[in-house]
Amino acid sequence: MKFSSKILVAFLAATAVATVHGEPDAKVKTEFDIVYTPADGHPQTLNAFLPKDALTPTPAMVDIHGGWWHAGEPLKEPPGEFIDKGIAVFSIRYRLGRDGGFPENIRDCRNAVRFIRKNARHFNVDPDRIGVTGGSAGGHLSLMVAMVPEDFADGGPTEGLEGISAHVACAFSYIAPTDFLRFWAQGPDDVSQNPDGTEHFRPASDAIPNDSRPRMRVLFHGEAPDTEAHRQNYLQMCPMGHVRRDVPPLLICDGEKDPIVPGLHGKALFENLKAAGADATYWMTPGGGHGYPSGAGFQSVRDDFLARTLKLDAVK
Repeated sequence: MKFSSKILVAFLAATAVATVHGEPDAKVKTEFDIVYTPADGHPQTLNAFLPKDALTPTPAMVDIHGGWWHAGEPLKEPPGEFIDKGIAVFSIRYRLGRDGGFPENIRDCRNAVRFIRKNARHFNVDPDRIGVTGGSAGGHLSLMVAMVPEDFADGGPTEGLEGISAHVACAFSYIAPTDFLRFWAQGPDDVSQNPDGTEHFRPASDAIPNDSRPRMRVLFHGEAPDTEAHRQNYLQMCPMGHVRRDVPPLLICDGEKDPIVPGLHGKALFENLKAAGADATYWMTPGGGHGYPSGAGFQSVRDDFLARTLKLDAVK
């Protein structure tokens, strides 16, 4: 296993304090705060949850947290829906808010995949069976990791990850905004007039459902979709701008009454993907809000998708 010099120091420090949760015979080995990319002076880390006694390399899921791309943090405990199936989980940080935005946060997530693939032998994971998952902002990012082409203009691999693919085997995304032009149009106005007639943009408010516009202005570095060039940039930074037949298999989930991402964004993306001939599966949680998918039959849909795309029959 080879690391760049910067990443090696951080990796060894993290591994030195790695712990195994629970009793000595616990099934999960954990490694916390492993630096996976220097990210232009903003080092980003991941937490690894690894099946302890796997006899062969395991599949893996990269977990991307939500939080409006402005907040959130990696998991501290292993998610049972993956670990119980013998799937390793890597829960990652990425640049947030003004330090991140688009495409910087997309680049971070793709470099996490590259880092895991490069170090697959250390983690005992199969580099050809890496998937990605997330909800809300993490759902958007998981779809972008899966759908964008290898040469997507996000800045590319960082030091030590050159030449390593960011391709994933699948993505399980839920309650994600999939169309930023639509998301902007669905948000309430954020412009006020100053006494001198100039415009003032209010900050985002958690009390306002789907308050997308103030957040988008920050994430797009002050840019609004007010020209054709800006609209094209918004489109390129969301899944709807990357619909094609040869994307990896996708499981896309909506909440029927989601107030944060209203109007079944996932369904619209799914329908476009199916029209293009892509491998896409859709689930809508009846009466669901902005949360993890549920409802009669969902667990079977999710588990069948994971079994098929990560080839879980090979897990030992």
